[in-house]
Amino acid sequence: MLFYPLTGAANRQAKQLTFAYFGYFSVLAVIVPYLAVYLDAIGFNSRQIGELIAIITACRVFGPPLWATLADKTGRCLPFIRLGAVAAGLLFVALTWSNEYWWVALTLGLLSLFWSAILPQLEVLSLSTLGQQAQLYSRIRVGGSLGFIAISLVIGELLAATGAQRLPIYGALLVTLLLVTTLGLFEPAKRAVHTTNPAHLGSIWQRIVQRRFLTFLISTTLLQASFAPFYAFFALYLQYLGYAPYAVGLLIALGVVVEVGMFLVAGKYVARYGVRNILLLCMLATAVRWSLMGQFADIFWWLLLAQGLHAFSFALHHSAAIQFIHQHFPSAEQSRGQALYVGFGFGAGGALGAYLAGMVWQQHAGASLGFMGAAGLALIAAFVCAWMGQDKPQPNNIASA
Repeated sequence: MLFYPLTGAANRQAKQLTFAYFGYFSVLAVIVPYLAVYLDAIGFNSRQIGELIAIITACRVFGPPLWATLADKTGRCLPFIRLGAVAAGLLFVALTWSNEYWWVALTLGLLSLFWSAILPQLEVLSLSTLGQQAQLYSRIRVGGSLGFIAISLVIGELLAATGAQRLPIYGALLVTLLLVTTLGLFEPAKRAVHTTNPAHLGSIWQRIVQRRFLTFLISTTLLQASFAPFYAFFALYLQYLGYAPYAVGLLIALGVVVEVGMFLVAGKYVARYGVRNILLLCMLATAVRWSLMGQFADIFWWLLLAQGLHAFSFALHHSAAIQFIHQHFPSAEQSRGQALYVGFGFGAGGALGAYLAGMVWQQHAGASLGFMGAAGLALIAAFVCAWMGQDKPQPNNIASA
């Protein structure tokens, strides 16, 4: 039984959101580790794979602001979550129609565009549901980690048995599961919020150009760029090193197991040590992680340690970043704040990193160089993050019906 210290409709919504995160990240468990395996199976080389992943990642720069603006203007999140799920399912099916480069690029680009409508609105819906108990966010988000684990444990063997060309079919089936989980969600009632936080006065542009936000955004973008060799080539890399499909799945799942553990306690650590200090720690840990993968991935125990650091690279960093966005932007701008985080961090950073990783990878010959370059990007991200400045006390919002 899922437990949240909430009552009534909010408690039911929190449980349903947990299942929605489960469905969303189940799809990512197919796409993120195995998209490169699928593209390799249908005949693309490492440079083309890097280009295709860069194209679809770049669409995440434009998609989130578009959907966020519509969500903020309409005051509704759910229509865009459901639209994204329906369109993604149809585009997965369309991916099976042709293996031509430009068809695959167009289909994946559109898939990324509509897919980018889902997560930022799901985050806003979760925080709106929790209200003053935003520290419980990680309990809801852990459902996504469980979905990723469940699918990553089986999808490698399934693709090995049926052929990696079947990936779009599995993606379409899991998107259908996601759509079903969204049917029980509702839009929380809006409350008028009178803020005593001076940072929430004025226009959104004034908050965007503040040094604290710009350093956050730049450091996050660099950190996500460093993830590119992992996201684009990790499964292929492990296959090249001789790991069996079940071992690949277990190693991917391990990263998410430690992610689950971290999500359960992340809110406490962010509250105790502050957003800036947590972000800095996570970026330094990520630099160590990529260095281990670049130099010692053929040694299983070092690879286990590197995957264990995913708790810091993603889970703790993401929890701190979500808390930062929640603090930095007032409620009427939450969708756009999330869109900037996702669009520039995961979109622009991921696209740049994927393109560079594809250029360097050279059919595995540049794997070590790619991961060491990623470690360098994570270190630069930490240097930029250090300029954020220490956290300031956050005044409470006074809400009235």
